[in-house]
Amino acid sequence: MMFMINHRLIDPPKKPQEFIKAACEFLQKHAKGKKVFCALSGGVDSSATYMTLKEAGIEMLPVFIDHGLMRIIRGVEEREYIKKVFPDIRIIDIRDQFLPKIIGEEDAEIKRKLFKNAYSDTISRVIKKEKCDLLADGTILPDIEESFGLKITDLKESMSLEEERTLMEKNKKGFVKSQHNLDIEYEVEATLQPVASLTKPEVRSILEYLNLPTEHVYRKAFPGPALSARIIGPVSMENLAYEKKVHDIVESTIEDYYLENHGKTMIINDKGEQEPFQAFAATTTDILLRKVTGIINGQRTYEVPLSIKGEWDFEKLTRFASQIKGYSRALYELHESHQGVYDVLIRSINSIDARTASVTKLPISLIEEIKYKLLEIHDTKNIYFDITSKPPGTIEYV
Repeated sequence: MMFMINHRLIDPPKKPQEFIKAACEFLQKHAKGKKVFCALSGGVDSSATYMTLKEAGIEMLPVFIDHGLMRIIRGVEEREYIKKVFPDIRIIDIRDQFLPKIIGEEDAEIKRKLFKNAYSDTISRVIKKEKCDLLADGTILPDIEESFGLKITDLKESMSLEEERTLMEKNKKGFVKSQHNLDIEYEVEATLQPVASLTKPEVRSILEYLNLPTEHVYRKAFPGPALSARIIGPVSMENLAYEKKVHDIVESTIEDYYLENHGKTMIINDKGEQEPFQAFAATTTDILLRKVTGIINGQRTYEVPLSIKGEWDFEKLTRFASQIKGYSRALYELHESHQGVYDVLIRSINSIDARTASVTKLPISLIEEIKYKLLEIHDTKNIYFDITSKPPGTIEYV
């Protein structure tokens, strides 16, 4: 039997203690006495879903799917990190089946759909084998708003897939991108989305309240399509291995800077933003010839980026990039070379909820430090720092 219903906690109180109470009531209402498959990527959203299920005393099977495109964190594969934080997690390795399907693919939406299919096929197989009744995931508020083009309060707590598809069809203008964890059918009675009403800062507050380790509470957001969202153009085994190395350098160097200066890897700045909300490296060959994503009037667009050289003046450069026309974003050139294979884009942004984002004002000395570390890696060619806010840029590149 294919499931027909999505259960979402629509409008709970946002204070952690009150939210947990409401979430427990929601989960007891829909999942008491049932076995729940919990998709646990290790990110803060799925971690909050796992913790609310635990708080509600629901029987669950937490599963981490390793498709081969997860990041390395300070030299350690993500699956090993997650196992340490959540010892009861079950790791399902699908690298041999999944990687051949995505190798060579460069279309952004097809990449997302390949992940959507890989997650759904794997989850369906485990659900059937383990006889799970329900599925819970970490869908949060921006996921829903970007896919439905609606406010969550325009949805009902329980909705059929037919109702959801009708809503999506009516609101095509509000569509920004498809999500790998929305609009999927599983052989369960229903899905549960207990954190669907929360923004990222609210999710972090919940995890802090539940005493998760600080380094986990302030983990950087990571896209559903994983590193394929940060490899611009076709994915290959070679550029995947390279991307994992440079991604770890950028993320860990920026985190070390914040740890040294603020005592934690993320702060809430005077604008209420999480700083940095995300810090990562994207890679490609010949970036200035590649169409990457941007946003114009709320609509997703694909254009080539513009490269800027000259004196480093953060305010002037970011102001220019925020008003850019005819390009998807602006990149500040840090290093130009005729040797090497891959261009690297350093991206560090601040955000309240991922719907808009500003560029992190990193000191140029730190950016230069990252540059020199990147140049130590064989195959590095040109290096850029992305100076584009969202909008007109997107946070990711596909």
